[in-house]
Amino acid sequence: MVHIEQDRREKRITVKSIVKRAARGSTVVEMSYIIPMFLGLFVLIMHAVFYYHDKAVLNGAASETAILGVQAERREDTEYDLEGFFRERTNGKLIYMTDIDISVSETDEEVTVTAAAQRSFMKLKITQKALIVKPEENIRRMN
Repeated sequence: MVHIEQDRREKRITVKSIVKRAARGSTVVEMSYIIPMFLGLFVLIMHAVFYYHDKAVLNGAASETAILGVQAERREDTEYDLEGFFRERTNGKLIYMTDIDISVSETDEEVTVTAAAQRSFMKLKITQKALIVKPEENIRRMN
């Protein structure tokens, strides 16, 4: 009987010593510094992911708009609203930068689409160009 009580006391002592070691005040203080750093890092990573997603969407839409402008130049009987086409391609697809400024300029040699977007300290400026080529004129010159 004495032996059983002595074993119980030893178990209580070991459990108390484990609890004392696990719940030190310094651990709580250290975690109070580390956890906000991890959360801040997570937020920064998410902002970067949203930025690059929007950059890819804007880049693709600007490229498609420039190509459509070149096709419209080659077909004399067609006319496209290139800015409207660009807005249609980006409508509802952007996550972070929702306010976009777009300009489309056409010359005899190329179509240039420039899109700019900004939110807080992050800025995007994308320029896509497509050359207006007329292969039928070159073929006629060769013959």
